[in-house]
Amino acid sequence: MSSSTATVFEVRGMTCGGCAKRIRTAIETDLGEGAEVVVDHKSGHVTVTTPGDLDHGTVRTAVERTGYEFAGTAA
Repeated sequence: MSSSTATVFEVRGMTCGGCAKRIRTAIETDLGEGAEVVVDHKSGHVTVTTPGDLDHGTVRTAVERTGYEFAGTAA
């Protein structure tokens, strides 16, 4: 059994909880069951935890589809 891996991404343009909810829903939809997504619009951080390897491109696509700027992994 593989362990869960958390990755933190930076997303620009979020201003409220509604923004965070749209992004979370889009990422969860694209990654499917087993993905846990926590979005903090104040810090601009999106933490994605998956049971296996995470495709960063899938996260980028979901973020950009909702109209926000994907800035890669957070430092």
